[in-house]
Amino acid sequence: MSTPSFRGGAFARGLVRPLAAAGLIALSQCTQKADPLWLGLQIPLTDAAGKPDLYGELSRMGAQMALDEVNAAGGVGGRPLRLRLVNDKGDDSTAIGVADSLANDARILAVAGPIYSSTTVASAQVYEHAGVPAVATSATSPVISSLGPNTFRLASSDSANAVALAAAARATGLRTAVLYSNEDYGTGLERPFVRALAAAGAAPVADDPYLEGMADFRPYLLRLKARGAQMVFIAGVDQGARTLIPQAREVGLNARFMGGDGIEALKEEAAFDGTMVGVLFHPDASETARTFADGFRQRFRREPDSSAALAYDAVRLLARALGDGARSRDEVRRYLERVGRDGGPARFEGVAGPVAFDANGDPQGKTCVIGTVHGGKIVL
Repeated sequence: MSTPSFRGGAFARGLVRPLAAAGLIALSQCTQKADPLWLGLQIPLTDAAGKPDLYGELSRMGAQMALDEVNAAGGVGGRPLRLRLVNDKGDDSTAIGVADSLANDARILAVAGPIYSSTTVASAQVYEHAGVPAVATSATSPVISSLGPNTFRLASSDSANAVALAAAARATGLRTAVLYSNEDYGTGLERPFVRALAAAGAAPVADDPYLEGMADFRPYLLRLKARGAQMVFIAGVDQGARTLIPQAREVGLNARFMGGDGIEALKEEAAFDGTMVGVLFHPDASETARTFADGFRQRFRREPDSSAALAYDAVRLLARALGDGARSRDEVRRYLERVGRDGGPARFEGVAGPVAFDANGDPQGKTCVIGTVHGGKIVL
C-alpha cells in the first residue's frame, strides 16, 4: 500500500475517534511491576497537515488489541509488553526522523510497521544501518524485497498480487485498461499487472499514469471510452479512485473498476458497490480471521481491514519472538529469518494468513484475495 492523501470515509462521518497526534505515545494496559519489553510501532495517525489517517488509526486499533491480549495472558515471560508509538504522518521525510528516534531508543528491540510502501523504503535506510528489525505490515511494493536483512513484511508483494488481479481481470472477459498512480505503489502494481496480461495475450487497451491529487480525470476517461475499455484497473489508492470513478459515469464510460489493497477503503461508501478489490485480509478467509474480526467488532464497533489485521499480526509475531527468548535486536532479526524454515521456529499462524519468511523477508506463498464492494463490505 502507498500513502493516501484522502482522509475521509469513516472519519468524515464521525465513526472513528482519532488520537491526538502527539509525536510519541506509549501504549499499554499492563500493570505488571517487572521491567517491560519494548517494541516500536510506526504508523501514520495523521498526514502532514494533521488530518486523520484511516489506515493508520485502524493499524493502531489492531496493534492495541494484540498488545492487550499479550499482557492479559501474563505478558512475555512475566514481563509486560509495551509499544512506543510514533506518527510518521505517511511522509517519507517524517518517517526517516521517527525511525531515527526509535533506532536511538535502546529499549526498542524491534518495530511493527511502517504500513506504507514509501515510508517503509524511507525508514529502511535508518533501520538497516542501526540493525533494528522492522516488520512492515501492509507495505506491498516489490522494492521492499531488496531493502536488507532487517526489513521484513507481512503483506504479499505486488509482484504476486498483480498476477492474481490480472487473472481475475482476464476471467471477466472484459477489455481492460490501466490507470496507475505515478509513485512507488502505483508503478509497483502496474508493471507486473500489465506483464501478466500481456503474457496471457490480453495487453491493456490503454496504460496511463496519473497523480493522486488530480481533480479532473475526464480526458483520461474519454480516451478509455474511445478505446472501448470495459474494465479499468486502478493501480493507486482511494484518493484518486474516489474522483475518477464518479467522473467515469459522468462521461458515459460504462466500465467496471478493479484495484489492489490501496482502494480497500472504498467499501465504506455505497457509491462504489461493484468495484473489485484485492485485499490482504478478509474476515471470512479462515476461522482464525473470523475470530479476530468478531473480537475487533466487539471492541471497536467497526469492521477490521487489512491494516488492522496485519498490525495485529506484527505485534503478535514480535511478541512470540520475545517469548521464545530473543532479547536483543540481532536475536529478533535472526529469529524472524528462521520462522517457518527447517530447524527454525514454526511458521506464524496470523489472522491474515500463515507467515514463513523467505530470504528477502517476504512471506512465502502469500497473495491477495479478491472480492467485490457491496453494502459496506468486500464480499468474496
